[in-house]
Amino acid sequence: MAVFRTDQWLEKDGSQPIRLCERLTRYFPDANARDIYHYLLPYGMYRPAKNIKEMVEQMKQNDMWERVEAVYEKRKKDWNGPDVPVFLFPADVYNRKLTREFNGKGGVAFHDKLILFLLPHHTDKEIEALMTHEYNHVCRLNKQKKKYEEMTLLDAVVLEGLAENAVDCYVGSDHRASWTSYYSDEQLHRFWQRYVAPLQSISTQHPLYSRILYGLGFYPDMVGYAVGYAIVRRCLERKVRFSELMDMDSGRILRLAAFEDGE
Repeated sequence: MAVFRTDQWLEKDGSQPIRLCERLTRYFPDANARDIYHYLLPYGMYRPAKNIKEMVEQMKQNDMWERVEAVYEKRKKDWNGPDVPVFLFPADVYNRKLTREFNGKGGVAFHDKLILFLLPHHTDKEIEALMTHEYNHVCRLNKQKKKYEEMTLLDAVVLEGLAENAVDCYVGSDHRASWTSYYSDEQLHRFWQRYVAPLQSISTQHPLYSRILYGLGFYPDMVGYAVGYAIVRRCLERKVRFSELMDMDSGRILRLAAFEDGE
């Protein structure tokens, strides 16, 4: 599969994103176009705007689709990863969390597809960081072979930790997400013990799953992501190879990190 030329979809139906999402229904067999659109919104999917045509034209002029494909092919070769369809759409400029945590870019990964949200100003390194993070999810999900509803909070925390450490290893520490440096090691151990460890086995359906993972409500901002990054980083500091971690189950990664003991 290659990166789909969604610019052509956007030129025709960009002002009506739900109609545009009708083209995605074959990849989401249990959902209609409206369901797909509303599912994608929190991850960064754009909202209707008068300037959408101009934004798409700027993205085309900046070769966004070609640049995304170049990184996709690079990471697929690096990790001997699966061949999946990749869809690129403009990001939501009004999404404050996306702007604050990810400099306006976003994405969502599945074992069999990948959807990215970018803006014309994003640099080559920002594109590479996003693709590296999200495609790492695709590879991990394929290796673990767990359905979404079978995943635990610990699985998700480790999934995010692996993806952002992949950015660190393959793109550079200057390009990892800002949330990787929000907290000290001492704070992260405390957050693990207080928030994550007691609920590490809850499923994706649990009401606290997203709140802990993203740090919503009274939870520290991006706490699940930040703890996951620290767990995987600890393994790498102990000279475990990244390729080995990709094949390990979440429990073993946690044990190798010795994170529970605060060592």
